[in-house]
Amino acid sequence: MPPEKIITLTTDFGYEDGYVGVVKGVILKICPQARTVDLSHEIQPWNISAASWILANSFNYFPEGTVHVAVVDPGVGTRRRFLLIEAGGYYFIGPDNGIFSGVLSLVSGDIRAFELTQTDYWLPEMSTSFHARDVFAPVAAHFVAGVAPENFGREIAKESLSYLPAREPKLKQDRLEGSVVYVDRFGNLITNIKRDMVKTASLCQVGKRSIGRIGQTYGSAEQGAPVAFVGSHGFLEIAVSQGRANEKLDAGVNTPVILFQRDPAVVKAE
Repeated sequence: MPPEKIITLTTDFGYEDGYVGVVKGVILKICPQARTVDLSHEIQPWNISAASWILANSFNYFPEGTVHVAVVDPGVGTRRRFLLIEAGGYYFIGPDNGIFSGVLSLVSGDIRAFELTQTDYWLPEMSTSFHARDVFAPVAAHFVAGVAPENFGREIAKESLSYLPAREPKLKQDRLEGSVVYVDRFGNLITNIKRDMVKTASLCQVGKRSIGRIGQTYGSAEQGAPVAFVGSHGFLEIAVSQGRANEKLDAGVNTPVILFQRDPAVVKAE
C-alpha cells in the first residue's frame, strides 16, 4: 500500500526551543506535499512509556498509510538502532528503544521492520543529539515522497526489536489486579484494565484508597470526589470531578489498582 502523505509527530520537545518547527521544516523542504500533524510534543521528558501509550491509543484514528514519527529518546547518540516499521497498515519511524511497544502489541498480521542505515536519506551532517531532525524527519519525508522501505536499510526480524516490559492485569480469585500506566494533563489515572475486564458491580481500590463502585463518567461523583469508570481510550480510568486524581489520591504510574468482586465489608476486612 502506498503511504498517505500524512506524517504525525510525537516528541518530548515542547514548543519553547524551535525543535518542533525545525523537524517540520526538514520534512517540508524534502517533500512540500507532506501534511504534518502534531500528535503530542508535551510528553514528560525522556518518558518512553508515556510516548508508547499515547501512540498506541492514537495511531489508528488516522487513515491507513499514515507515517507516525515518534522520538522520545534518552539514548540519543548511543548505538541503538534507527527504525522504520510497517504494521497494521501504518508506518512508524523512530529509535529502537521500546517506543513502539504499545503499537506492536495491538496490531495483527505481518510486521516488517527495517534498520535505517542508508545515509543518503539523512541530512548531510548528523549531530549526536538531534536525530529527529537529522535522520527520522528526512527519512519520513523521502518515504512519503515515494522511496520504498527497502531502500532505507536492511530488513530485520521483528523479534529483535526493543520492547518495554509488559504490564498486564492479573486475575486472582476474587480480584483483578492492575496498575496505573498513564497520567494525563488533567491528573486522570489511566490503567491497564480493559473495558471487557470491568464489571459495573466491582469495587475499585487505588493504592490503599477505596473508590467505591464503577461509575459511568466524570459526573458520576460529586465535585471533588474520586470516581472510576471506563474512559474514552477503553480502559478503566480514575478521575476526580473537577479535580486532579493523581494529587488527591497521591497516585501515579505503577500505583496498584484493584477491582474486587466482594461486598464492601469483606473488602474492608482485608
